[in-house]
Amino acid sequence: MEIEPVNNDKKVGWFCTYTPEEVIYAAGFTPYRLLPHRNSGAGSIEDALPANLCPYPRRILSNLREGAYSELSGIVIANSCNAMTHLYNVMKDDSELFVYLLDIPRKQDEKAVKYFARELELLSEFLGEKGNPLTEKTLGQVTEIYRQRGDNIQKIIAQKDGLNSGRHFPAGLYGLSMEASFSSPVAFNQQLEELLSERRCHEELNKPEGTKAKDLNLMLAGGIPPEGLVEMLCEQPEINLYPENCTGLRYLQKPVPELRSGEESSVNAMLEIIAGNYLNKPPCPRIFDQQARENYYRLLLDDLEIQAVIYHDLMFCDMCHYDYLMLQDLLTEKDIPHLKVKSELGNEDLGQLKTRVEAFLEIVG
Repeated sequence: MEIEPVNNDKKVGWFCTYTPEEVIYAAGFTPYRLLPHRNSGAGSIEDALPANLCPYPRRILSNLREGAYSELSGIVIANSCNAMTHLYNVMKDDSELFVYLLDIPRKQDEKAVKYFARELELLSEFLGEKGNPLTEKTLGQVTEIYRQRGDNIQKIIAQKDGLNSGRHFPAGLYGLSMEASFSSPVAFNQQLEELLSERRCHEELNKPEGTKAKDLNLMLAGGIPPEGLVEMLCEQPEINLYPENCTGLRYLQKPVPELRSGEESSVNAMLEIIAGNYLNKPPCPRIFDQQARENYYRLLLDDLEIQAVIYHDLMFCDMCHYDYLMLQDLLTEKDIPHLKVKSELGNEDLGQLKTRVEAFLEIVG
Protein backbone atom coordinates (compact mmCIF):
# COMPACT_ATOMS: atom_id res chain seq x y z
CA MET A 1 0.00 0.00 0.00
CA GLU A 2 1.43 3.35 -1.04
CA ILE A 3 0.87 5.81 1.78
CA GLU A 4 3.22 7.94 3.83
CA PRO A 5 1.48 10.49 6.09
CA VAL A 6 2.88 13.99 5.64
CA ASN A 7 5.44 15.33 8.11
CA ASN A 8 6.59 11.76 8.67
CA ASP A 9 10.19 13.01 8.83
CA LYS A 10 9.26 14.36 12.27
CA LYS A 11 9.70 11.80 15.03
CA VAL A 12 7.88 11.19 18.27
CA GLY A 13 9.77 9.22 20.91
CA TRP A 14 8.15 6.42 22.86
CA PHE A 15 9.25 4.07 25.66
CA CYS A 16 6.75 1.34 26.45
CA THR A 17 5.52 -1.29 23.97
CA TYR A 18 1.95 -0.56 25.07
CA THR A 19 2.30 2.80 23.28
CA PRO A 20 0.26 2.65 20.03
CA GLU A 21 2.64 3.34 17.16
CA GLU A 22 -0.28 3.38 14.73
CA VAL A 23 -1.78 6.45 16.39
CA ILE A 24 1.55 8.31 16.35
CA TYR A 25 2.11 7.50 12.69
CA ALA A 26 -1.44 8.39 11.66
CA ALA A 27 -0.91 11.84 13.19
CA GLY A 28 1.99 12.44 10.79
CA PHE A 29 4.98 11.42 12.93
CA THR A 30 7.39 8.50 12.73
CA PRO A 31 7.39 6.57 16.02
CA TYR A 32 10.93 6.27 17.40
CA ARG A 33 11.76 4.14 20.41
CA LEU A 34 13.95 5.90 22.97
CA LEU A 35 16.73 3.66 24.26
CA PRO A 36 20.00 4.74 25.91
CA HIS A 37 22.63 5.68 23.36
CA ARG A 38 25.78 3.63 23.19
CA ASN A 39 28.43 4.85 25.64
CA SER A 40 25.85 7.07 27.33
CA GLY A 41 26.50 7.97 30.93
CA ALA A 42 24.19 8.94 33.73
CA GLY A 43 25.11 12.60 33.24
CA SER A 44 24.43 15.36 35.70
CA ILE A 45 20.73 14.79 36.39
CA GLU A 46 20.64 14.48 40.18
CA ASP A 47 18.77 17.78 40.24
CA ALA A 48 15.89 16.03 38.47
CA LEU A 49 15.93 12.27 39.12
CA PRO A 50 17.42 10.52 42.19
CA ALA A 51 20.30 8.08 41.83
CA ASN A 52 18.23 5.18 43.17
CA LEU A 53 15.64 5.45 40.38
CA CYS A 54 15.44 3.06 37.42
CA PRO A 55 18.44 3.71 35.12
CA TYR A 56 16.31 3.64 31.96
CA PRO A 57 14.61 7.05 32.39
CA ARG A 58 17.74 8.44 34.04
CA ARG A 59 19.92 7.68 31.03
CA ILE A 60 17.29 8.88 28.58
CA LEU A 61 17.04 12.20 30.43
CA SER A 62 20.83 12.49 30.34
CA ASN A 63 20.80 11.79 26.59
CA LEU A 64 18.08 14.38 26.05
CA ARG A 65 20.00 17.03 27.95
CA GLU A 66 23.06 16.23 25.83
CA GLY A 67 21.03 16.76 22.64
CA ALA A 68 21.21 13.13 21.56
CA TYR A 69 17.66 13.11 20.15
CA SER A 70 17.68 16.37 18.20
CA GLU A 71 15.36 14.89 15.53
CA LEU A 72 12.44 14.53 17.97
CA SER A 73 9.35 16.73 17.86
CA GLY A 74 7.84 15.26 21.00
CA ILE A 75 7.65 12.33 23.38
CA VAL A 76 4.84 10.04 24.52
CA ILE A 77 5.60 8.68 27.99
CA ALA A 78 3.54 5.73 29.14
CA ASN A 79 2.52 5.73 32.78
CA SER A 80 3.95 2.22 33.05
CA CYS A 81 5.74 2.67 36.38
CA ASN A 82 6.60 5.33 38.96
CA ALA A 83 9.96 6.01 37.32
CA MET A 84 8.28 6.99 34.05
CA THR A 85 5.86 9.25 35.91
CA HIS A 86 8.84 11.02 37.49
CA LEU A 87 10.41 11.39 34.04
CA TYR A 88 7.21 12.97 32.70
CA ASN A 89 7.06 15.44 35.58
CA VAL A 90 10.61 16.51 34.80
CA MET A 91 10.23 16.55 31.01
CA LYS A 92 7.09 18.67 30.88
CA ASP A 93 9.05 21.54 32.48
CA ASP A 94 12.59 20.62 31.38
CA SER A 95 12.18 20.21 27.63
CA GLU A 96 11.16 22.23 24.60
CA LEU A 97 9.59 19.09 23.12
CA PHE A 98 5.91 18.43 23.52
CA VAL A 99 5.39 15.69 26.11
CA TYR A 100 2.31 13.55 26.69
CA LEU A 101 1.58 11.11 29.53
CA LEU A 102 -0.41 8.08 28.39
CA ASP A 103 -2.14 6.14 31.14
CA ILE A 104 -2.07 2.37 30.60
CA PRO A 105 -4.30 -0.07 32.52
CA ARG A 106 -2.70 -2.87 34.52
CA LYS A 107 -5.52 -5.27 33.65
CA GLN A 108 -6.61 -6.89 30.39
CA ASP A 109 -10.37 -7.21 30.84
CA GLU A 110 -13.17 -5.54 28.89
CA LYS A 111 -13.35 -2.54 31.22
CA ALA A 112 -9.62 -1.99 30.81
CA VAL A 113 -9.99 -2.03 27.01
CA LYS A 114 -12.79 0.55 27.17
CA TYR A 115 -10.71 2.74 29.46
CA PHE A 116 -7.60 2.45 27.29
CA ALA A 117 -9.61 3.25 24.15
CA ARG A 118 -10.68 6.49 25.78
CA GLU A 119 -7.06 7.26 26.64
CA LEU A 120 -6.14 6.68 22.99
CA GLU A 121 -8.86 9.10 21.94
CA LEU A 122 -7.28 11.78 24.13
CA LEU A 123 -3.83 10.95 22.75
CA SER A 124 -5.20 11.19 19.19
CA GLU A 125 -6.67 14.61 19.87
CA PHE A 126 -3.39 15.82 21.36
CA LEU A 127 -1.21 14.50 18.52
CA GLY A 128 -3.73 15.74 15.95
CA GLU A 129 -3.18 19.28 17.23
CA LYS A 130 0.60 18.87 16.97
CA GLY A 131 0.58 17.12 13.59
CA ASN A 132 -2.34 15.94 11.47
CA PRO A 133 -5.88 15.28 12.75
CA LEU A 134 -6.69 11.59 12.65
CA THR A 135 -9.31 10.54 10.11
CA GLU A 136 -11.01 7.23 9.40
CA LYS A 137 -9.14 6.95 6.11
CA THR A 138 -5.68 7.72 7.47
CA LEU A 139 -5.99 5.52 10.54
CA GLY A 140 -7.37 2.67 8.44
CA GLN A 141 -4.49 2.93 5.95
CA VAL A 142 -1.91 3.12 8.73
CA THR A 143 -3.43 0.12 10.48
CA GLU A 144 -3.06 -1.83 7.22
CA ILE A 145 0.60 -0.78 6.96
CA TYR A 146 1.28 -2.06 10.46
CA ARG A 147 -0.66 -5.26 9.76
CA GLN A 148 1.58 -5.88 6.76
CA ARG A 149 4.65 -5.11 8.87
CA GLY A 150 3.52 -7.60 11.53
CA ASP A 151 2.92 -10.31 8.92
CA ASN A 152 6.33 -9.72 7.35
CA ILE A 153 8.05 -9.81 10.74
CA GLN A 154 6.47 -13.17 11.54
CA LYS A 155 7.58 -14.56 8.16
CA ILE A 156 11.13 -13.38 8.78
CA ILE A 157 11.13 -14.89 12.29
CA ALA A 158 9.98 -18.19 10.80
CA GLN A 159 13.18 -18.24 8.72
CA LYS A 160 15.24 -19.11 11.77
CA ASP A 161 18.35 -20.16 9.91
CA GLY A 162 18.89 -16.85 8.11
CA LEU A 163 17.82 -14.74 11.08
CA ASN A 164 19.97 -16.49 13.65
CA SER A 165 23.00 -16.50 11.39
CA GLY A 166 22.98 -12.71 11.35
CA ARG A 167 22.57 -12.71 7.56
CA HIS A 168 19.48 -10.53 7.85
CA PHE A 169 20.09 -8.61 11.08
CA PRO A 170 23.43 -8.42 12.92
CA ALA A 171 21.86 -9.17 16.31
CA GLY A 172 19.18 -11.64 15.21
CA LEU A 173 15.79 -11.15 16.85
CA TYR A 174 17.08 -8.23 18.91
CA GLY A 175 18.43 -6.52 15.78
CA LEU A 176 15.12 -7.11 14.01
CA SER A 177 13.27 -5.53 16.92
CA MET A 178 15.58 -2.51 16.99
CA GLU A 179 15.21 -1.90 13.28
CA ALA A 180 11.42 -2.17 13.54
CA SER A 181 11.14 0.23 16.49
CA PHE A 182 13.39 2.90 14.94
CA SER A 183 12.22 2.84 11.31
CA SER A 184 9.34 4.21 9.31
CA PRO A 185 6.94 1.25 8.89
CA VAL A 186 6.70 1.85 5.13
CA ALA A 187 10.49 1.76 4.66
CA PHE A 188 10.81 -1.21 7.00
CA ASN A 189 8.11 -3.11 5.12
CA GLN A 190 10.06 -2.61 1.90
CA GLN A 191 13.20 -3.94 3.58
CA LEU A 192 11.38 -7.02 4.88
CA GLU A 193 9.72 -7.72 1.53
CA GLU A 194 13.12 -7.59 -0.18
CA LEU A 195 14.47 -10.10 2.33
CA LEU A 196 11.47 -12.38 1.83
CA SER A 197 11.87 -12.16 -1.94
CA GLU A 198 15.55 -13.03 -1.60
CA ARG A 199 14.57 -16.05 0.48
CA ARG A 200 12.08 -17.25 -2.12
CA CYS A 201 14.77 -17.05 -4.79
CA HIS A 202 17.05 -19.22 -2.68
CA GLU A 203 14.30 -21.81 -2.27
CA GLU A 204 13.43 -21.85 -5.96
CA LEU A 205 17.07 -22.36 -6.92
CA ASN A 206 17.65 -24.87 -4.10
CA LYS A 207 20.64 -22.91 -2.92
CA PRO A 208 21.90 -23.82 0.56
CA GLU A 209 21.87 -21.04 3.10
CA GLY A 210 25.26 -22.01 4.47
CA THR A 211 24.06 -22.08 8.06
CA LYS A 212 24.16 -24.82 10.63
CA ALA A 213 22.16 -25.57 13.72
CA LYS A 214 23.23 -23.73 16.84
CA ASP A 215 24.27 -25.69 19.91
CA LEU A 216 22.44 -23.76 22.63
CA ASN A 217 18.98 -22.20 22.75
CA LEU A 218 19.46 -19.32 25.20
CA MET A 219 16.71 -17.01 26.44
CA LEU A 220 17.64 -13.51 27.60
CA ALA A 221 14.83 -12.44 29.93
CA GLY A 222 14.19 -9.61 32.36
CA GLY A 223 14.39 -5.86 31.90
CA ILE A 224 15.76 -3.91 28.96
CA PRO A 225 19.35 -5.17 28.55
CA PRO A 226 22.44 -3.07 27.92
CA GLU A 227 23.35 -3.17 24.25
CA GLY A 228 26.78 -4.53 25.09
CA LEU A 229 25.28 -7.61 26.76
CA VAL A 230 23.25 -8.46 23.66
CA GLU A 231 26.27 -7.99 21.40
CA MET A 232 28.33 -10.17 23.72
CA LEU A 233 25.83 -13.00 23.38
CA CYS A 234 25.39 -12.56 19.62
CA GLU A 235 29.14 -12.93 19.16
CA GLN A 236 28.94 -16.50 20.45
CA PRO A 237 28.58 -18.67 17.32
CA GLU A 238 27.07 -21.58 19.22
CA ILE A 239 24.21 -19.56 20.73
CA ASN A 240 20.70 -19.26 19.34
CA LEU A 241 19.55 -16.13 21.23
CA TYR A 242 15.91 -15.46 22.10
CA PRO A 243 15.51 -12.07 23.85
CA GLU A 244 12.36 -12.28 25.99
CA ASN A 245 11.91 -8.63 26.85
CA CYS A 246 10.21 -5.55 25.43
CA THR A 247 13.11 -4.96 23.05
CA GLY A 248 12.82 -8.49 21.69
CA LEU A 249 10.12 -11.13 21.46
CA ARG A 250 7.51 -9.24 23.47
CA TYR A 251 7.74 -6.40 20.94
CA LEU A 252 7.96 -8.56 17.83
CA GLN A 253 5.04 -10.77 18.88
CA LYS A 254 2.67 -7.84 19.19
CA PRO A 255 -0.34 -8.62 16.95
CA VAL A 256 -1.71 -5.92 14.67
CA PRO A 257 -5.45 -5.17 14.45
CA GLU A 258 -7.27 -5.77 11.22
CA LEU A 259 -10.72 -4.39 10.53
CA ARG A 260 -13.09 -7.10 9.34
CA SER A 261 -15.26 -6.60 6.29
CA GLY A 262 -18.38 -4.62 7.15
CA GLU A 263 -17.07 -3.63 10.56
CA GLU A 264 -17.69 -0.11 11.82
CA SER A 265 -14.70 2.00 10.78
CA SER A 266 -15.05 5.21 12.78
CA VAL A 267 -11.89 6.54 14.42
CA ASN A 268 -13.21 5.67 17.88
CA ALA A 269 -14.15 2.13 16.82
CA MET A 270 -10.68 1.58 15.36
CA LEU A 271 -9.05 2.98 18.49
CA GLU A 272 -10.98 0.47 20.60
CA ILE A 273 -9.69 -2.37 18.42
CA ILE A 274 -6.15 -1.02 18.76
CA ALA A 275 -6.61 -0.70 22.54
CA GLY A 276 -7.72 -4.32 22.84
CA ASN A 277 -4.88 -5.44 20.61
CA TYR A 278 -2.21 -3.75 22.71
CA LEU A 279 -3.60 -4.89 26.06
CA ASN A 280 -3.75 -8.48 24.85
CA LYS A 281 -0.20 -8.71 23.54
CA PRO A 282 2.25 -11.01 25.38
CA PRO A 283 1.98 -9.81 28.99
CA CYS A 284 4.51 -7.54 30.66
CA PRO A 285 5.44 -7.96 34.36
CA ARG A 286 3.45 -4.76 35.06
CA ILE A 287 0.18 -6.52 34.20
CA PHE A 288 -1.71 -7.72 37.28
CA ASP A 289 -1.97 -11.31 36.08
CA GLN A 290 0.89 -13.47 37.27
CA GLN A 291 -0.73 -16.60 35.87
CA ALA A 292 -0.77 -15.11 32.37
CA ARG A 293 2.90 -14.22 32.73
CA GLU A 294 3.75 -17.74 33.95
CA ASN A 295 1.79 -19.32 31.09
CA TYR A 296 3.65 -17.13 28.62
CA TYR A 297 7.01 -18.20 30.04
CA ARG A 298 6.00 -21.87 29.93
CA LEU A 299 4.96 -21.51 26.29
CA LEU A 300 8.28 -19.91 25.33
CA LEU A 301 10.40 -22.39 27.25
CA ASP A 302 8.63 -25.34 25.63
CA ASP A 303 8.11 -24.05 22.08
CA LEU A 304 11.63 -22.63 21.75
CA GLU A 305 13.19 -25.62 23.53
CA ILE A 306 15.14 -23.28 25.80
CA GLN A 307 18.23 -24.90 27.35
CA ALA A 308 19.55 -22.00 29.43
CA VAL A 309 18.38 -18.58 30.62
CA ILE A 310 20.15 -15.34 31.48
CA TYR A 311 17.96 -12.93 33.43
CA HIS A 312 18.82 -9.23 33.35
CA ASP A 313 17.64 -7.74 36.64
CA LEU A 314 17.49 -4.02 35.91
CA MET A 315 18.71 -2.09 38.93
CA PHE A 316 16.01 -0.39 41.04
CA CYS A 317 13.20 -2.02 39.02
CA ASP A 318 10.75 -3.71 41.38
CA MET A 319 8.86 -5.37 38.53
CA CYS A 320 12.06 -7.07 37.34
CA HIS A 321 12.78 -8.30 40.87
CA TYR A 322 9.32 -9.83 41.34
CA ASP A 323 9.23 -11.33 37.85
CA TYR A 324 12.53 -13.10 38.45
CA LEU A 325 11.20 -14.84 41.58
CA MET A 326 8.38 -16.39 39.55
CA LEU A 327 10.66 -17.37 36.65
CA GLN A 328 13.27 -18.80 39.03
CA ASP A 329 10.72 -21.25 40.43
CA LEU A 330 9.67 -22.26 36.92
CA LEU A 331 13.27 -22.82 35.76
CA THR A 332 14.01 -24.87 38.86
CA GLU A 333 10.94 -26.98 38.15
CA LYS A 334 12.10 -27.58 34.57
CA ASP A 335 15.74 -28.04 35.59
CA ILE A 336 16.93 -25.29 33.23
CA PRO A 337 20.22 -23.64 34.27
CA HIS A 338 20.04 -19.88 34.66
CA LEU A 339 22.09 -16.85 35.59
CA LYS A 340 20.87 -13.56 37.03
CA VAL A 341 22.89 -10.44 36.25
CA LYS A 342 22.32 -6.80 37.18
CA SER A 343 23.20 -3.58 35.42
CA GLU A 344 22.36 0.10 35.16
CA LEU A 345 22.45 -0.06 31.33
CA GLY A 346 25.94 1.41 31.12
CA ASN A 347 29.22 0.26 29.62
CA GLU A 348 30.73 0.46 33.08
CA ASP A 349 28.87 -2.78 33.91
CA LEU A 350 30.11 -4.77 30.92
CA GLY A 351 33.42 -5.98 32.36
CA GLN A 352 31.78 -7.76 35.27
CA LEU A 353 28.93 -8.99 33.05
CA LYS A 354 31.39 -10.46 30.55
CA THR A 355 33.20 -12.41 33.25
CA ARG A 356 30.01 -13.88 34.71
CA VAL A 357 28.36 -14.62 31.36
CA GLU A 358 31.45 -16.34 29.95
CA ALA A 359 31.72 -18.53 33.05
CA PHE A 360 28.03 -19.45 32.81
CA LEU A 361 28.25 -20.29 29.11
CA GLU A 362 31.28 -22.47 29.72
CA ILE A 363 29.28 -24.45 32.28
CA VAL A 364 26.09 -24.88 30.23
CA GLY A 365 27.96 -25.33 26.94
